[in-house]
Amino acid sequence: MDQKTLIVSCVEYYGYLKNVPANKVFLSFRQASILPILLESNTHFPEMDLDFYAGMIDGMIAIESDAEDNDYMHYKERISLVTEVVFMLAKKHDLDDVAACTMYYASHAAEMVSEDSTGYYQKMAGDIFAMIEAE
Repeated sequence: MDQKTLIVSCVEYYGYLKNVPANKVFLSFRQASILPILLESNTHFPEMDLDFYAGMIDGMIAIESDAEDNDYMHYKERISLVTEVVFMLAKKHDLDDVAACTMYYASHAAEMVSEDSTGYYQKMAGDIFAMIEAE
């Protein structure tokens, strides 16, 4: 799995597991220096799945759920969408994968995509990319 796909997949899946918006998960990962650990682990254990990474992350940090109900069910759709948007950002701005993910998750668009209730996870990647470029 390439770096941007790994980062986005872990962020979105962990958000789903903990019922927390992905943009907040990404910020927590950055603050706790989880991103370099994920990337290094992927180098050593490239065959591991998302549950492995979620368990590893839980061993280092614990993000508590912010709701009783699971409001972030569409993580699989977001993984696909966000990976494409991050690729577009990296290409347009000549960013590495971590910087492109940071640009995405720091945006207002990411906040909207992270919430199932907005339906933004159903938008086209080009639309989300245009929203970020307009910010």
